[in-house]
Amino acid sequence: MTTYIIGDVHGYYNEFLYLLNKVNFNYKKDQLWITGDIIARGPDSDKILFYLYNIQESVKLVLGNHDLYLLALHSGIPNTGTIYDQKILELLANKKISIIVDNWLKYQPLIQINKEKKIIMTHAGITPQWNNIDILKSVSREVKNILISKNNKIFFASMYNQKYQINNWNNNKLTGFKRFNFIINSLTKMRYCYPDGTLEMITKGEPKNVSQLLKPWFLIPNDIYKKYTILFGHWSSLNGRYTPPHIMGLDTGCCWGNKLTMFSWENKKFYTKNCKI
Repeated sequence: MTTYIIGDVHGYYNEFLYLLNKVNFNYKKDQLWITGDIIARGPDSDKILFYLYNIQESVKLVLGNHDLYLLALHSGIPNTGTIYDQKILELLANKKISIIVDNWLKYQPLIQINKEKKIIMTHAGITPQWNNIDILKSVSREVKNILISKNNKIFFASMYNQKYQINNWNNNKLTGFKRFNFIINSLTKMRYCYPDGTLEMITKGEPKNVSQLLKPWFLIPNDIYKKYTILFGHWSSLNGRYTPPHIMGLDTGCCWGNKLTMFSWENKKFYTKNCKI
């Protein structure tokens, strides 16, 4: 069995399939890890969802911020009218996609952990404020439980409400929607932190162009980073650079006309495919 880890696909089905064919991916024996944001921006989000749903037993997926937005709109919260909403609304107009959302996508976690391989995957990373594996398991379980609950619409409405946005874990003292939103921000939206680990949720550029008052989350010491290889996507402007050993950013900007990247864990080899927009 070979484990393949692929960065944010964003609906680029042809490029995605090219990489799988290049390594002769066999869903019956290989495993596919995906860093989230499988939909939106690209032309074939529906094909990506159909494909992954059909081989779901071979897929280890974490939800990204775009995937969560699809779940939010599916739950019935109002469309906010941003530039990519129309593509997501078109997905939800397809009853077969709604079935995939209800039966598979909403059950996907925010964190994947393999203790034998010593790898952890999230969409955006792991906040320096969480420094042991038990916290990661706990917060992932908390959010997964509310995503599949009957009250998920209330949760999704709070996720885009500014009054519930908070950037400090406060030593595990957060409760309610503020707690859930800190977890969501840390695992699906985070890029930079202040030196004390507090999240900074605005800046997106590559580190060489950013104030020294901020640090990429992965440059702030954390015991988890020493014990596991951390796999993440989300941050396309890194383009595979800047991270220390054992931390791998796999979003290389396919949806911006750059490339889609896949990594073979056992062979320690990268595969890429240029993308057209």
